[in-house]
Amino acid sequence: MNHQQTEEGLIGISVRDTVVRMTEAVTSGQGRQIVKVVKGSVRYPMELTSLEKSDFAKVLSDDINRLYEMAGMRTTQAAISLDSDMVLIKKIPLDANLEGEELREHIHWEVSQYVINPIDNFNIGYQTLNVGTNSEYERAMVLVLIRKQVVESIKELFAGTSMQLRAIDVDIFSAQRVIETTYNFEAEKKVALVDIRKKNVQLSILYNDYYLSQEVGYPIDEDGTFSTENGEHLARIISKELRRVILDNKLGKSIEDMHEILLYGDAVDDIVIETLSSAHAINIRKVNPFEKITIIATPEEQEVTDHPEAYVTSVGVAIKGL
Repeated sequence: MNHQQTEEGLIGISVRDTVVRMTEAVTSGQGRQIVKVVKGSVRYPMELTSLEKSDFAKVLSDDINRLYEMAGMRTTQAAISLDSDMVLIKKIPLDANLEGEELREHIHWEVSQYVINPIDNFNIGYQTLNVGTNSEYERAMVLVLIRKQVVESIKELFAGTSMQLRAIDVDIFSAQRVIETTYNFEAEKKVALVDIRKKNVQLSILYNDYYLSQEVGYPIDEDGTFSTENGEHLARIISKELRRVILDNKLGKSIEDMHEILLYGDAVDDIVIETLSSAHAINIRKVNPFEKITIIATPEEQEVTDHPEAYVTSVGVAIKGL
């Protein structure tokens, strides 16, 4: 890889629980390519309670930098994806005539409806959406609020690494970016995305710039845990909650009104897919983020080949802006 490719590259970092995945992507004459994909561990999970530890930034920067150097990565620009639990995301209707200062005032008013702490404690990001013609509103907006404490901790983290922080992303947006890039669904198709985690399931919908995020906690067993290894039980939870999301948001009358269901995350297995497929007459499959984006080198991690769906978030943040 030459110097020019290195400068045009981006490393996407995803930390879930104590597992960190890093994807190094570059742009070249062949388009987007992935140079390296690696997996390692960190001593602190990336969550709000960890930020309260005085050595949080130092410990994570040491762990991430060690993996960066062991993998032989050369790109110096990086972006990190945060778990949705660390941010507040809201979709709101938007008057099509609002612009400039009026739009900024409206955003601040909307934010004040959702937070208890002073607005100055948050960084606010937003994206306007063009919604379908059947909507009562001509536009909508997705608001993303992140505590300034989180941003400052992440900046401090990267100050101790060999990388420069270019962007902070959110896991659900990283995943949607991969899926839109890989599968090119028509806007009117209703596609359900299911992020199967060790602690919960996150559901979202792609449909005409429609945004939805719904987290569903697992029922706790008598011993205080829930095993995602029980694929049939997990599939029933997904079916129940997805059906509720569809009905509550008037997206249809049944799961069969979805065009497709795509699964990704740390705890996807074949039993979940088989159980869902036998219950619903639609296409259900795992997301492969490497289907359209070539990996140049043979991955050292067997998991990349066996479970590519676990790398959706790190790939999604790696291609942000490339």
